[in-house]
Formats: sequence, structure tokens, C-alpha cells
Amino acid sequence: MTLIYYAGQDVRLSETILDDTGAPVTGTPTVTLTVTDPHGIVTTPATSTAGSGLYVAAVPAVAVAGIWLLRWTATGTGIGYASESQFQVRPLGVEQIVDLLSVKAHLNLPVTDTSQDAELQGFILAAGELARDVVGPLLPEQHTEWHNGGNPTITLDWLPLATVLSVTEYVSASTWVLTEQPLGTSTDAYGYTVDLDRGQIVRRATGGAVCFPPGIKNVKVVYTAAPPGGIPWTVRLGALELIRHLFQLTQQGGRPRFGGADLDGESGGVPTGFALPQRVLELWQPFKRPPGIA
Repeated sequence: MTLIYYAGQDVRLSETILDDTGAPVTGTPTVTLTVTDPHGIVTTPATSTAGSGLYVAAVPAVAVAGIWLLRWTATGTGIGYASESQFQVRPLGVEQIVDLLSVKAHLNLPVTDTSQDAELQGFILAAGELARDVVGPLLPEQHTEWHNGGNPTITLDWLPLATVLSVTEYVSASTWVLTEQPLGTSTDAYGYTVDLDRGQIVRRATGGAVCFPPGIKNVKVVYTAAPPGGIPWTVRLGALELIRHLFQLTQQGGRPRFGGADLDGESGGVPTGFALPQRVLELWQPFKRPPGIA
């Protein structure tokens, strides 16, 4: 069974039902499949026999990202069978900073060999999450943040900053939607300017800097974070090296087939000490997020 599915994909399921002696069932047992989606909604897809105790079913067009739980049960004369498993549906727009073909080329794996595609896809998704944690968003993503007032400048959490969608300040029962007013074009007392490089917003009133109204979490900022010009090549190479490292540890018994342990930032010939080897961190260093950012 495939390990990771895409939202909207049909999921084909199968199970070999065994009788009380451990042999594949014969006859017409009552076979039930219970599926629980990540929201806790339970369905019972129809099951059918495919011969030799094998039963199949389908969950059409899975729409909810997350872990789906499966439970097969069968009853009948000399039959009391139960089995549980699960599958995962990946969310839409998840950061996949390298593709499967590039990974196979980096690992010198034949394109025609699909036996490890499911594991490699898991490594690709894991590498995307780790890269995002170190260097920030790599694909456009929208954030909504609440900041304290009382200062003229707000620094956003996620860089690189691509665009500010809205800035709203709240004063008692009043709501004020600010407009972007670049210096030299200010029109009123409810403006702001943006420093994309530093991810900062400055409150403006007819051109001059003023403080946001005092308060706790009373300034709402909606913005998009993404790097200009796409994913940097060194970040991409670091992701490929991270996938190579994880593949080596889990699929090849930790043997340093692609390079010695020292090259992975390890020592003593035991290449299991770091999930993020030093060589990967060095490749990502030019784009590393500043310290102290959530």
C-alpha cells in the first residue's frame, strides 16, 4: 500500500483475512472496513473479495490532510479477525523543495526502479520541513500575526517578506485599517511603510514615524513570506544532501556509502549522531533565519 497520498486521490486498500487457524478465509465471512479521517469522521467503505482470502476496498477522493485510521474486522464460523493500520494524506501546498527525479539522480538510483519511491517521498517532505525551520519559507505562504502596540516599528516573524496584505490596529471599540503610504506619497495619518529586506513595518502619519496605539496584541498584520527568485540552489543542494544522509542511515544500515562520517559532521565512524549534518547546515548558512524568530 502507498504510504503517502495526495488530497483528492482515491485510496485503494486491501487486506488478507485469516481464519482462526491462520489460513486465508474461505466461504462468505462478514468483512467490514472502518475508516476514520483526521477529523474523527467514520465511514465504512464497501468491501469485496479478490480471492484467496484477499479483500479490497476504496476510499474515494480523500480530502482531509493527516493520518487516516483503518480497522478491518471479519466474523463467521471459525473466524474472528481484526487488524488496524493507517495511511497519510499530505496537505496541499506543502513545501517540496526538490522533486523525486532529482533525488534519484543525486542518489544514483535508476529512474525505472520505483520500489523505494514511497520512502524517498517521505524524506523529501521531511527535508522541506527542516529547511523551512532553518531558512524560512521557501514557497509562498500566508501568515496572520498579532503584535503589541506602543512602538513605531513591528518586526514580523517569518522572512523573507514578500508582501504585506493588510495592517489593522484596534483602539478600544474602534478598528482602523491602515494603508501603505511610501515616503513622499503620504496622504493621511493612517499609513505604514514596509522594509521587505528586514521584515519590518513602520507606522506613519503624513510621512512621519509615529507609534502604533498602545495595547496588547492589538495590531493585526497579514502578510506573505517567500524568497524572491525561487529556491536558492545551495538550499536545494542542501536538501538533496540531507535526503542522501537520511537515506543512507535508514536504508543502508548506516554504512557511509556516499562519503565518510566526517563529511556528514560526524566523528568516530558512527554516522547516526545528527539528523542535520554539518555539511547541510553550511549549505543553508547564507539563507539562515535570524536568531530569535518564532
